[in-house]
Amino acid sequence: MAEADAELVRRALAGDRSAFEALVSLHLQRARAVARGVLGNDQAVDDAVQESFMRAYNHLGQLGDPGTFPAWLCTIVRNEAVTWLRRNARVRSVDDEQLKEIAQREVEGENPLLERLRTSLKRIPPQYREILALKYEAGLDYDRIAESLGISVPNVEKRLYRARQALLALMPELGAPPE
Repeated sequence: MAEADAELVRRALAGDRSAFEALVSLHLQRARAVARGVLGNDQAVDDAVQESFMRAYNHLGQLGDPGTFPAWLCTIVRNEAVTWLRRNARVRSVDDEQLKEIAQREVEGENPLLERLRTSLKRIPPQYREILALKYEAGLDYDRIAESLGISVPNVEKRLYRARQALLALMPELGAPPE
């Protein structure tokens, strides 16, 4: 995969826009998972991912080893998501439309366990949300997660364990055996 990424990077640097579009297609889910791990909010995720791909395209010439594009992109996405949080921290509030939507979901009987899970995910540290999103949302294996985050596979295992434990502490019913 690193060789394919490296070839696409080289072609993009040579002016082949379709090569960069292929990189976007290959890594969009991973980028979304990283952004969602930091942000949680779908609209913010889309904004951060779009800005990240633009930054990656504009700074592609600064990438030392073209084979490390996925890890480099994840760093850009993570940084952009954190920047988005800082930029918008003061602006966020619940408006009437959001309150209506929440009330409507309750009327429609949306799964309360799923809602508790979403709430609990927002309460755990961002690095835990991020690694859970890469594993369960993006469906990456440990090697890919390690590459994306620039850490070793044993650190991925340790971080996933800690993330699951943090989530379990907030939602003990997740650890209960099925009835």
